[in-house]
This record gives sequence, structure tokens and C-alpha cells, in this order.
Amino acid sequence: MEQFCDELTKISIPTLVITGTDDNNYMPHGNSLIFAGKIPGAWLIQIKDAGHAVMGQYPDKINRVLQTFLSTTINLG
Repeated sequence: MEQFCDELTKISIPTLVITGTDDNNYMPHGNSLIFAGKIPGAWLIQIKDAGHAVMGQYPDKINRVLQTFLSTTINLG
């Protein structure tokens, strides 16, 4: 895992990390904090009370997050 995390520092494109605060069944949400902390400029969004299927549980919230992220980080001009 440590070698993998070291590679994250090489990512140089806009990155969005989304996790549910209750996501502990498959991948502890704490790992998302580590990932986002290693990726320069990464956005970390934690959805309260969401589990591993955060996109299915809170699609409207995820949609708003994605719209904001993309409109802020993608240069179409």
C-alpha cells in the first residue's frame, strides 16, 4: 500500500475523491483521506452517513459535487 500511495504524488490532473463516512465494509473511508492527501490539489468530498454505494444513496448530492468539480477544474476554452 505504501508504494501505491507514493505513486499518487505523481498525479498532475484534477482529481476528485468521494467517500461516504460510513464506508467501512470494502475500503475504510480513512483510506480516501490518505489518497486525497497524497494527490496534489485533490478535492476530498465526504458524504455524511453514506456507505460504499454513495453514488446510489445520494445521487443528487453527487451530481452537484461533480458539476461543481468539473465546472471549476476543466478548461473548455
